[in-house]
Amino acid sequence: MCPEHFRPSYEPFSENPDPDFFFSGARREEICQSLILDILAGKRLVKLIGRAGSGKTTLCRMVVDRLPSEYQVIMLRTPVDSFDSLMKEICLELGMDPRGRQDTDYLEVFPRLLERRIAEHIKLVLIIDDAEKLYLATLERLLQCISDFPEELSWTTLLVGSPGLDAHLDQLSVFCNSIDIHTGYFLDELTAGETRQYLYFSLQTAGMQREEAEELFDEEGMDRIIAAARGNIGMINTLAREVVYTSGQDQVAAEQSVALEPASSEEEEDIPGWEEKVHSVWEFLSVHDLWELLSANRLLTALLIGVPVLFLVTGVFLWIGDRAQESPPVSATDQQKAAAVSEGTADNARIPSSSAGLRSAETGEESVKTAAEISSSRDGDRLYRERLGASASWLTGIHSGKYTIQLLTVSSDTAQTIVGDTLKEDEFYTLLNELYVFRKRTTPLSVFVYYGLYDSLDAAREARNNMPVYLRKHHPYPLAVDDVLNNLAN
Repeated sequence: MCPEHFRPSYEPFSENPDPDFFFSGARREEICQSLILDILAGKRLVKLIGRAGSGKTTLCRMVVDRLPSEYQVIMLRTPVDSFDSLMKEICLELGMDPRGRQDTDYLEVFPRLLERRIAEHIKLVLIIDDAEKLYLATLERLLQCISDFPEELSWTTLLVGSPGLDAHLDQLSVFCNSIDIHTGYFLDELTAGETRQYLYFSLQTAGMQREEAEELFDEEGMDRIIAAARGNIGMINTLAREVVYTSGQDQVAAEQSVALEPASSEEEEDIPGWEEKVHSVWEFLSVHDLWELLSANRLLTALLIGVPVLFLVTGVFLWIGDRAQESPPVSATDQQKAAAVSEGTADNARIPSSSAGLRSAETGEESVKTAAEISSSRDGDRLYRERLGASASWLTGIHSGKYTIQLLTVSSDTAQTIVGDTLKEDEFYTLLNELYVFRKRTTPLSVFVYYGLYDSLDAAREARNNMPVYLRKHHPYPLAVDDVLNNLAN
């Protein structure tokens, strides 16, 4: 919602900015033109690096819009699992029959499709967004494929991703030394002055006068946005949309308050007989009449007294139940130790494992609990909230510069329940202190689970490679903590 007097020609600060209203400051225009020149020059590999929310995707759309018509652009937004899947996507975009055989060798099909495009005087540009999420094996085979193809069948590949992509390319440079991996550009965060320019540019381009923009974003509000967003365009857009929306809400509220303003005291006095009506109501509710009514009707008296007492007693029991649920669970081992100490036999007490069962302190009988029963007895919702709270320290920047491993991503209306049920399983419950949970209020809700904190990307990769099989089946991948926070902020 925008202010009533502001009728924008397009929605400013949109999550998907219109390329026709491209912000050329902060070297964006310079980088855009350089990328186009690299493609026209026939460079095989170019990279565009920037943190989440820095405007990489918008910049790529600008490049695509400005390329000559003889260029065919294939833009892959979702990273694929394997090199074969990647080549299949490219071949399908180039016109391969989707009803082909399951055992198709796409490396044989691809050159034929490419030759057909060259015969039609069409040149290929492949843009892979979020390229840092490609498996290293897939990225390595892609670089080798680019390097091995003959000059007459070459194409340009633009890899777009976070700083993690740069680290992956450096790691693979030893195996792919025949291709230049250093040609590329980095999108820096906006400075304080560039942030101001961007805000005013977006509003003026949408049709707002400079004076109105300065009134909407005063110095104090501007300073708050600069401090909170730290130059990240995605975060700037989010905060600016909130300012514009709040301005519109305040205006509507002001108009409604004028329309619904109560009558003045002078107008109240003009209402005929209002004092007599108020007096008659108080007479009806006099204490004497009320006492007589209760005395004559025992059922009404019992209801008036019993209902509040019932609510009070129920509230006490619910409070006691909540306190019992919030108290930390006592493990089977602690129960056995306590029983052994009370009997004076702590040194010689036999403490059975969970698989063997628990010995009752009163009867001496063993009751066997299966792993499923133990898991079902845990409170998944409590575990979810506990790890969510433990992860809040990340938001202070205390782990900036460190690395972690993205383990799970759940997008669902019941994402909280799904993650809670997962955390109470034995495999995850034993690693609980190493798990960090964040939620992003999208539609539907998105919940992310990360594993561990590491000082370097290599350490995170080694931990990922040595994970148990039941964790590796979720296809975890290492990334920077700063990238995690940027993703959550956008």
